[in-house]
Amino acid sequence: MTTFLWFASFVLHGISLFLIILLSLKWVKIKETEREQAELIREMETMMTTYLMQFKEENERFVKQITSSAVRQKKKETPSFLREEQPSLPVEDVVDRIELSTTTKEEQPLESLVSEAVKLQQQGKTIDEIAKILKRGKTEMELLLKFHQK
Repeated sequence: MTTFLWFASFVLHGISLFLIILLSLKWVKIKETEREQAELIREMETMMTTYLMQFKEENERFVKQITSSAVRQKKKETPSFLREEQPSLPVEDVVDRIELSTTTKEEQPLESLVSEAVKLQQQGKTIDEIAKILKRGKTEMELLLKFHQK
């Protein structure tokens, strides 16, 4: 009878040890998955932050360009004898004009834009050239191609 109890004890201990090993392996897999997810989230946050910073810089350059071209155009319209030194236009006025001008622009479908960008990239064009050809921002094309690769 004692032999049977010893045998049953060893079998139960073996089963419990096997289950503990299985649980620890699953725990390691879960921790690895969590680490990978955290890494992906950090990478995505970094990419979005970079995109937003570049987008902001492009917008600021665009506003400066529009402001300077509006001032140049206004100087050309007024005769030189009536021309006075005028301060640059307020940014609020320029923004209103920009919003009005972008509402009439037709948007390309995303699929055709992606296919065009990929086709141009395969032809060996740089991101700057692709952006100029498709009349889009450099950062937009960069992200579009990066997301398409994944």
